[in-house]
Amino acid sequence: MMEENFIRLMKTRQKSPADEVINKIKELIESGELKPGDRLPAERKLASDFGFGRTHIREALQKLEFYGIVKTLPQSGTILNGLDINSLNGLLSDVLNLQNYDFYSLVETRCILEMNAIRLCAERRTEEDIEAMEKAHQNFVKFHNDEILRVSYDFAFHRTIAEGSHNPVIKSMLMIIIPDILIIYNKERVCNTDPFVVIREHAEMIEAVKMQNEELASSLLYQHLQGVMTLARTKLENLKIKSLSIA
Repeated sequence: MMEENFIRLMKTRQKSPADEVINKIKELIESGELKPGDRLPAERKLASDFGFGRTHIREALQKLEFYGIVKTLPQSGTILNGLDINSLNGLLSDVLNLQNYDFYSLVETRCILEMNAIRLCAERRTEEDIEAMEKAHQNFVKFHNDEILRVSYDFAFHRTIAEGSHNPVIKSMLMIIIPDILIIYNKERVCNTDPFVVIREHAEMIEAVKMQNEELASSLLYQHLQGVMTLARTKLENLKIKSLSIA
């Protein structure tokens, strides 16, 4: 009974306004009104057309940029990436369907994937991979006091680990789940997260990858993810308690 209530609770969660905006953008793509490479209408027009506030429009566009579905270019606005229509629709569907998974499962999957990704990264890394990791780390250090940019550059750092694995399947799977995890984690632990601890841990992982020490790199990443794992376990336990009260 408890498991049934828990599943029902997860399935009946409402879509966020940002996800509703993403769904409307998906409909524009499916109808042919938006094509790969097209520039999206300005935020003000999207807000007027979709019936949502500009804050929700901006949140949706940031989420799509996290996933590489759109990109923002100076003086050009937000551009729909040049993927084929089927790939775009599939990726948008994956983004929207993430709400059907519980946070703990996402975090657990990330931990499994990224520990193996950094192991492969330490084994296979090139000079370009090291440079990309260091650049992302430097950006995180530079903007660690900015709550929005900090999340963005944290994601960029972990993306370099995925890219450095030179395993496109692992990379694609991580790119699907990491952004939502980072957004939730930073939103709910913004007052308790010490960016200087993250800076130190990122630097230690870079050194382990440089030394091609696969075991150390994997161990450091495991320790790095313990904060988000703890949050995920807490959220899962709270959902189970809530489902018991419903029963």
